[in-house]
Amino acid sequence: MAITILKQYSVFLANRPGTLKTFADLFVQEGINIIAISQDIRYDSAVMRLAIDNDSEEISRAIIKAGFTSVKTDAICLELDDRMGMIRDVAAVLGAENINISAIYGSTNGPNSRLILVVNDIDKAIDVLEKSKLATTQY
Repeated sequence: MAITILKQYSVFLANRPGTLKTFADLFVQEGINIIAISQDIRYDSAVMRLAIDNDSEEISRAIIKAGFTSVKTDAICLELDDRMGMIRDVAAVLGAENINISAIYGSTNGPNSRLILVVNDIDKAIDVLEKSKLATTQY
């Protein structure tokens, strides 16, 4: 079990065929792996949230040069055993300390789950999560 800090990009994309492929090409060209992705579509546009494990200024410049609007934030990657109630437990631990989760997405793979969390106080959230024994930190 581990906690790591990642970079999350929230990017505004047109909701048209091929837009995601064009956007994803930027990451391939820069050699950056997207480890988690989520999309929220509203009519003719979408907000794509994606987490990467190796941030570089080159990808930020490539996104801007390609004409995409984005916001880069720090996010927590929380790796836990996949089990019933895991998300509830994480939300309870953070909520009890008045830490708001503004975005959450993730995946499971066999016995493990990976949650990407964007919170209002990342340092406090990491401290609270470490003390909760839900995960241990790796930087």
